[in-house]
Amino acid sequence: MLYEELMLDPSLLLRFNIFKYLLKTEKPVLSISQLSEDMELNYQQSVIELNEIEEELKEIESDHKEIMMRAGKVNIQNIKISVDEYRYHLLKKAVPFQYILYFLNEEEPTIEKFCEKYFVSRSTVSRKIDNLKKHLKHFNIRFTYTEAGMSGDERLIRMALFDILWLGTRGIDIPLNIDTEILDSLINHYSHYFPLSRTYFGTRELRLFGALFLARVSKQNFAKYDPRYNFLMKDNPYYDFSSLKDLVNFEMTPRQLKGESSFIYFIAHYAPFYTIREDSSLKQAIHDFSARPNAVNDFVNEFRSFAKKVLFPDKPGVMDDPLIIGNLLNITFTFFVYRQPFPNITSLVFAPAKNQTQGGYVLEQNIMNFMQSATENPSFNFINSIHGLLGKSFKQLLLPYFNQFPYSDNLKVAVALEHNAIFVRDIYQFLEDLRFVDAEAYDTSARDDYDLIITSSSILQKEKPNLKIFQIDYTNEDLVPLYMNLRKIYDEKNFVNK
Repeated sequence: MLYEELMLDPSLLLRFNIFKYLLKTEKPVLSISQLSEDMELNYQQSVIELNEIEEELKEIESDHKEIMMRAGKVNIQNIKISVDEYRYHLLKKAVPFQYILYFLNEEEPTIEKFCEKYFVSRSTVSRKIDNLKKHLKHFNIRFTYTEAGMSGDERLIRMALFDILWLGTRGIDIPLNIDTEILDSLINHYSHYFPLSRTYFGTRELRLFGALFLARVSKQNFAKYDPRYNFLMKDNPYYDFSSLKDLVNFEMTPRQLKGESSFIYFIAHYAPFYTIREDSSLKQAIHDFSARPNAVNDFVNEFRSFAKKVLFPDKPGVMDDPLIIGNLLNITFTFFVYRQPFPNITSLVFAPAKNQTQGGYVLEQNIMNFMQSATENPSFNFINSIHGLLGKSFKQLLLPYFNQFPYSDNLKVAVALEHNAIFVRDIYQFLEDLRFVDAEAYDTSARDDYDLIITSSSILQKEKPNLKIFQIDYTNEDLVPLYMNLRKIYDEKNFVNK
């Protein structure tokens, strides 16, 4: 399920979807009838929900100007709130989000105190967090109630909490009761380990990671050191295990300091963070993963050799790109450590594709064949239980680099414009720049098998209503919607069922 479906109950989710619809419309004024039709709601239901949205916008913005107009209209221009701000406002009314913030911030959280504070019954809490509970169960994380919180691997809990809080706030706020001066000291000290610190949003993500560290550790929820880190971190001077104790205002045992320090460094490697080739942390990671014998580096090198021959025979240098190498190492290292599914923010943002292009299918099958054969190698037994998940992660990383065109059918596009070079010159140039389009002048004698016909007149549609027609004027304003139309048809033509 996507994030909002996990966190919002049906009534809140409906208003969120209506609000997104309002922001996406290009009309300054929208009829409620049109909204009802597009959202598949009855008119009265739309009015009720819009009035609720109106009241919520007033709660967010004191000088909000009303969006509801007479004659069944909505004034879109009066919406000054972003979708992120509105989502966050709704989440603060949603039981799952309330419960998480409650046990993170309260000194002695219990389910009874939570129910009393938010005027809900225990059965209501159980019902409204059910979707989130099922989601977390995939990672062996469970909610606790006697003492409100979560149980499971503390590292996985923090990753899950990060996803939930980040997608709810998108950097707008850090809704945790923590000491910001200590947080600043932590970030300043550890930022150079993190590629995140070099980007605008990454710095905000890093602050949330740090805030979660403080919130959890201050309540004696500690991450343990994992011996699977040894080849990377043990006796490696790059990873400093002594300074954390001087950055916080609470006591930790040597074992706790080691576990928490190691988890900070692990977080720097747990996702394909690398986007800048000159990043010093990328160079350090490639060096450290290759400095000592280990299964992670061996596996990535084995995969790179395979990919050069099978996936990229015409451009094997792709697999020598430091960005590719560093991100493959990070992905593999996380699976090497966990050997089970772990929280993945992309799965809460992108709906699972029902189908994929032929080229994507070819790439995935080749990678899965490699993964299956690798399970037979005793040196790579760490992938046995997760080779399918690892293969999909590799595919997502490499798909933008993979040449899908040999496995795809180009679109057959006809141009039916006035017989004048000045009219047709720009459109032909535009189509020639698209690798997936074969364009020609419309053949009136025989051709009804075009994927799309581009024309400046409606007459062709009247004569042959079954043809796919895209009508244009003589301005460049049509080129963007034309591209989107072409891309949609191309994807549909080349989709294969999973």
